[in-house]
Amino acid sequence: SIAAAGPETARYGGNTPCVEVRTDAGTLLIFDCGTGARKLGSALAESGEAVRAHLFVSHTHTDHIQGLPFFLPAFVPGSHLTVYGPAGIDRTFPRAVGGQMDYAYFPMPLEEFPARIDFVEVGETQFAVDGVGVRTQFLNHTAPCLGYRIAAGGATFVYATDHEAYADPPWHPDRPPASFDPAFLAHTGDARHADFLRDADLVLHDAQYWSADYPAKAGWGHSTVEYAVDIALAAEARRVTLFHHDPARDDEGVDAMLAVARERALASGLPLEVTAAAEGDEFSFGEHVAAQAGAAGPHAPRMPTRARLLVADDDPATVQVLETIFTADGYEIDSAFDGTNALAKATDGSYDLLILDIGMPGLDGIQVCHRLRTNERYRSTPVIILTGRTRHEDMRLAFAAGVTDYIRKPFSVAQVRARVRSLLVRSADRP
Repeated sequence: SIAAAGPETARYGGNTPCVEVRTDAGTLLIFDCGTGARKLGSALAESGEAVRAHLFVSHTHTDHIQGLPFFLPAFVPGSHLTVYGPAGIDRTFPRAVGGQMDYAYFPMPLEEFPARIDFVEVGETQFAVDGVGVRTQFLNHTAPCLGYRIAAGGATFVYATDHEAYADPPWHPDRPPASFDPAFLAHTGDARHADFLRDADLVLHDAQYWSADYPAKAGWGHSTVEYAVDIALAAEARRVTLFHHDPARDDEGVDAMLAVARERALASGLPLEVTAAAEGDEFSFGEHVAAQAGAAGPHAPRMPTRARLLVADDDPATVQVLETIFTADGYEIDSAFDGTNALAKATDGSYDLLILDIGMPGLDGIQVCHRLRTNERYRSTPVIILTGRTRHEDMRLAFAAGVTDYIRKPFSVAQVRARVRSLLVRSADRP
């Protein structure tokens, strides 16, 4: 995305994401460091005192980090920023953030900023900072992207921007009318996302598109407003705030989106409050439980030294595309063109992740997965179905057989890269 300042966005604002959270104990948390960070930094610097802050970056796309070179506390000696975020595919988290301050783009490299700036790479984990509980979960975007669930004194806030539904439509066709039971979400990724949002006091959720926009935007890594409301209802959240407005959408467009979202929530009969994010908005939640020490700080995410992937598809062109992109990402790739050969290769070898088509000669991808799950070596290995089949019934059968993820063709290369990396990190971090 990009900043979209102007009279047509004056009410909701045109900056890219930056959200400040303060606890009763005074802990300062900041979520993303887009262009809004300039104004926040100016406000924090007014006291003239050093600032201690924890900055949680969802991902390193430009619109979420471009405010750091203009964040005044970073230039105040004695200030201390701890910056958390996911490792990239082709570079480390510190390098991805600091690269925008290379000499070609900015006059001062990050290493010369007067403040102390520490970087912490995180995957899916739970930890605590200054009595605040932090839980992270990968979102469905075009780069490794984290959502953050924050708990302090019994109040819960979820920051979930740059996320796309895993299935379109997200619900099973046999869902009872007016039911928002997450058991009827078609993709386990969406059910997992609903659980991440469960019972939150406030969910700040991506809602960039209308459902009518989605066919042209599929694979871009953003939500529709309808999905944002539905997933908040499934999670029984108390409030959802529509976030990450499309830069092409003016204030009147956001008004229209908010009206539809509120009508959708009202029709559900569930007590969900819906608002649209606007610059300067403030929300308060009373902390009614004493702060807990919580878990230790986050550990660095683990990854196999050189992950081995098996790609099986009867279409040579698809196999070639996947071999090219995953070899460039540093993985070791084996391929198969039918299910029988894929099963034999997996049985004889050892792979960290498998990508299987359904419609292959011999065994289909679902059958291959089902048989591999009886092998102790593959009981928890990530298995992705990558297929042109769009029926929810195929998806149901795949998950019943033990498939980890289900991606429909045509697919976004960037999104598949991110999904593979997220699954590898999650699998490697599993106890």
